[in-house]
Amino acid sequence: MPYIKEICLAGNMLEVRKYHTLRYNVKGEKRNVRNKETCDCQKKVNYYEALRKLTRLMAANFTDDTGMLVTLTYLKDKRPGTSTDMQKDIELFLRRIRKVFKKSGLTLKYIYVKELGKRGAAHVHILMSVCDIRIIRDCWDKGGIDAKALWSGGDYSAIAKYFLKYSLETEETEGRLIGKRWYPSRNLKKPLIIKKIVKANTFNMRIKAIDGYVVDPNTLKSGYTEFGYKYLTYTMRKVAPVQV
Repeated sequence: MPYIKEICLAGNMLEVRKYHTLRYNVKGEKRNVRNKETCDCQKKVNYYEALRKLTRLMAANFTDDTGMLVTLTYLKDKRPGTSTDMQKDIELFLRRIRKVFKKSGLTLKYIYVKELGKRGAAHVHILMSVCDIRIIRDCWDKGGIDAKALWSGGDYSAIAKYFLKYSLETEETEGRLIGKRWYPSRNLKKPLIIKKIVKANTFNMRIKAIDGYVVDPNTLKSGYTEFGYKYLTYTMRKVAPVQV
């Protein structure tokens, strides 16, 4: 029983994955030719695992109606020297904006990453609860802001890719790990993940949409891993009910 079927429900997204796991060692299991050594692919594996987790977390907590994408910028003379200095600025900003949300009886949710370029430019990228842009302006005194309405259709993979890109850029600038790749608020909901064991001889590449969902063809991936094991993954999107 070397395979796992994983179903993840996150907001309007339902992801299906079938993949091999090293937790089981079953005699007679055949695999394709191994292409690369573990060390050659581990960074790639780690990246896609982080991308999957971040995409799911975003989908489970935000919609185009309830979220917005914000970039906080720095004036040149107020730029932080390090990501640690930047963290202090962000924490001050969050304390201020939490007070405003709390006073208004609203709930603040967010996920942010830090971007620190090699030439000194610094930005904070935040996926957060919708609010008046003037609130953000009053809470951030280090520079300008750029706020955009979400237009994702429930697919947050592109935003997650950008967030990870900024995080990796900061690590390259400082030449070290910066701690978390992204920083979420504590009140975020966790995606619902269900796993079950699938025997090797019952593994199939069949794609099946369930009622109320459609398969996103752009998410379909199948084949063999670098270790020669089969895999299948695809995502379904919830269909909005037709109004008459």
